[in-house]
Amino acid sequence: MQGLDPSVVALCLGAIAICIVSAIDFHAPFEIMEIRYGVNRDRYYFGVLAYVAIALVFYVFLVIGVHSLITSLRPHAEPEAGLLVAIPATMAFMVVAPHLPLARRVINFLRTMMQTLARYPQAVETVTAAIARSPIRVTERAKPELQRELEGYGVPARLIEKALNHDDEVLAAGAATMIKQVASLHTSFVELRGNKRFARFFRARKAAFDEMERQYRRMLRRSARALLLTEDIMVSDVDAQELVLEISDFIAEECEDLRVAYQRRLAEATLSVVDRRDSRIELIASFGYQIVFPQALPFAPLVIIFVLDFVISVAPLFFLHLGGKFAVSSLAGGLSSLAHAVALMISIFFAVYPKASTNFARPSLYALPWRSYVVFGVVSYSVANLVLFTTYSIIPIAEGWLAKSHPFAASSLFSLIFLVNTVVLSILLDVRLRADGLDYHEARLRDGGTHAVVMASVMFCLLIGFTLVTVHYGLDAPPISWSVYTFIVALFGVLGFVMGYLVPSTAEAYIEANKLMRKSSALDGNLLGWAAPASQPRVKP
Repeated sequence: MQGLDPSVVALCLGAIAICIVSAIDFHAPFEIMEIRYGVNRDRYYFGVLAYVAIALVFYVFLVIGVHSLITSLRPHAEPEAGLLVAIPATMAFMVVAPHLPLARRVINFLRTMMQTLARYPQAVETVTAAIARSPIRVTERAKPELQRELEGYGVPARLIEKALNHDDEVLAAGAATMIKQVASLHTSFVELRGNKRFARFFRARKAAFDEMERQYRRMLRRSARALLLTEDIMVSDVDAQELVLEISDFIAEECEDLRVAYQRRLAEATLSVVDRRDSRIELIASFGYQIVFPQALPFAPLVIIFVLDFVISVAPLFFLHLGGKFAVSSLAGGLSSLAHAVALMISIFFAVYPKASTNFARPSLYALPWRSYVVFGVVSYSVANLVLFTTYSIIPIAEGWLAKSHPFAASSLFSLIFLVNTVVLSILLDVRLRADGLDYHEARLRDGGTHAVVMASVMFCLLIGFTLVTVHYGLDAPPISWSVYTFIVALFGVLGFVMGYLVPSTAEAYIEANKLMRKSSALDGNLLGWAAPASQPRVKP
């Protein structure tokens, strides 16, 4: 360990500990496996990493703050000694923080946001609802399996055949349909266990499947007893019909929770194990469901915008022949343009994703969600500011530029465009969502033109602000002609048009498709009616 700075070692060990603790805390108040197998793998790891990154940022800033406090109290102490005190103090505070009322609220808010970022529980609930509302074809192996199990409990084969015939003689059609659906789902999961690809999923969710197996056995026992009652009780024709309905309702109630549990496990397996949309549809189809998933949010528009922003940020460098203290190296120009494109993607994310995952950001019939514009606009601005500030602090910038001597002032100024981008795209998207139209290509030119004017205007104001702030700090303004500034404003007008043309319409199509998937009628209390799919006659008592 000779040669290693003890303060650096302590800082790294503290960071590792914070990573582990925050990764575990991400799942609260749920079980780890409940979230891990309730969302897509990519979204799960993205949510965990985002939460860990936030914890690390807090950790670093707290270490810096505590270290500065110690240094101010003991100015003659060694810096390394201050860090060795600051790091344990910071870790102790982060351990205690969840138990402090105000800090607990902040942590709970951030955790909920990151879980929403991973789309838990929205993803699994959406897929479960889609499965529940899809027509199902009972698999061929379900009926023989059901007959074998019921015969094992003493039910005659003749009675089982009559009960499953959909003739309302022993069971109502809805109850017969439901018990066969449950048997079909059970046998499909038994078959899926043999697929090595799902071995880890079954191990992780063993407790849930063990509980469902107990419920399945209990359902079979009680159903067998109910069916045997139909032979033992002698009643009139009128009373016989009432008895059929009573027994049918009893069996339907036994099956309902079990069917919902199977559908939930199927949704979890679909999301957490299978990656491609077609493969997910194929897996669910193997259970007998005829389901259609909406297309995922396409990344092509984002790729186009990312590349275009990078090119637009780099393009002026080819027209600027600056030397001396304003010289721009290829490395500095490329990295700053890359950071700008990343920050722009973040601003688009905060304009679109909250509307797809939270009611807080969606418009109502009567008003736009103005509070969400403030919240996510500020979040977008803060994250973009952090990205630009970090970039300006690291990359080699010539001495004459504002970003060299005052990186925070430069990042704070240029991050305003990302705040405006988030808010304007959010408003354009909300206007579309409130219109409730079916033609998602409609008004694209309007959106593009509106955003082009906004982006060009904001860039014009930022360039003026850049000149004023540069002079305010006693620096020389870079020798850039107004024709070049005009060219930059025009380029950002083009970027604004492309974003306005692509983002709101694409996001609207994605959000509306998922909204249709989530719409699932509530139970009306008639389990027999709920059990029968659209192709089956519904029996009402």
